[in-house]
Amino acid sequence: MSTTLRNLRNGLLLLAAGIVVMHPAVADIDAEQGRGSRTEIWLALPTWPALGDLQPVVGGSFKSVGYGLGGAVHWPWRPAGGGDLMLGFEGAIMATDSDIPVILDELLARDLYIAVSVKWRLGTARKVSLDAGLAYHLLDIAQLETDYNAAGEFESWEEDAFGPYVGMTWEARGSDESERGEMTLGLRAHFLDFGTVRDEDVLASVVLGRDAGKLDGPLIMLHVGYRW
Repeated sequence: MSTTLRNLRNGLLLLAAGIVVMHPAVADIDAEQGRGSRTEIWLALPTWPALGDLQPVVGGSFKSVGYGLGGAVHWPWRPAGGGDLMLGFEGAIMATDSDIPVILDELLARDLYIAVSVKWRLGTARKVSLDAGLAYHLLDIAQLETDYNAAGEFESWEEDAFGPYVGMTWEARGSDESERGEMTLGLRAHFLDFGTVRDEDVLASVVLGRDAGKLDGPLIMLHVGYRW
């Protein structure tokens, strides 16, 4: 993993840890002022048609569904249209496996994103929200050595991009707004364009080639989470 990607990953993990540590104090302040912040952690299942359509020169392809871990925190902003607008941040670390033959054990596509987001919670029960935001994505394609005694990696390609996203979130809770700690189901569509995928560095032999295809279009992410 590149130094940039490692630093962003560590920063996201520190942010998540800070949210968990600071949440009780923030919740007490919100309770006194009659408003509440919203924190969520989720497991992500990303699917990206353009990633599966890439054609490395060595053959093989990326799997249709990946995996990841993410989270979000939002604070009340103002009432709007019979609901509430909330402002906050969200982010995730995701990866997609492949069967592309490489020198090391496996080739992964890894995406980290951090976003500024708006959440519009609708209706009296506030069980459904519309979500939108602007995200910064850092993506790489890297070979990994998974043997415990010889763990290592080699990055073939890396690129970053900004892109908007839209989505929805459903909360599985009762009508009582004071209830906390409920499951959530979310759907996101990230609109991205990373340009042409190619080998920027070669370990022992060419893997992606000079033009494996364009990595653009929507990245669809389903996530199952827990909010409090």
